[in-house]
Amino acid sequence: MVFTEDKGGFYINGKKYEPNAAPMTRARVGTYQHWRILNSSAELHPMHIHQTHFLVYAEDGKQIENPVWLDTVNVPVGETVDVVMDFTNPVIKGMSLFHCHLLNHEDKGMMAKVLLK
Repeated sequence: MVFTEDKGGFYINGKKYEPNAAPMTRARVGTYQHWRILNSSAELHPMHIHQTHFLVYAEDGKQIENPVWLDTVNVPVGETVDVVMDFTNPVIKGMSLFHCHLLNHEDKGMMAKVLLK
């Protein structure tokens, strides 16, 4: 996942959020996924996901000493954060969202859908 921005707005993987668009990604309930989040913009972006949590285990390519379970993680400018998404809870089926947790960024497009099936 890549966070970017320009004068036109904020983007995830080069796309602005569109309510009627297909989900950006899909996950099978009962599984885990590795996500690498890259912040290619000039400001901090806290990534947040609904319905589940993730294990933050590396920052900028370096394994962290004490991995932690979160639902929001700060992604520093020009750096990466590696997480293990936990999609194992059977009640999370359906459409969900992930986004920058700064309201101004989210409202200007830095949000996407994930379909959990």
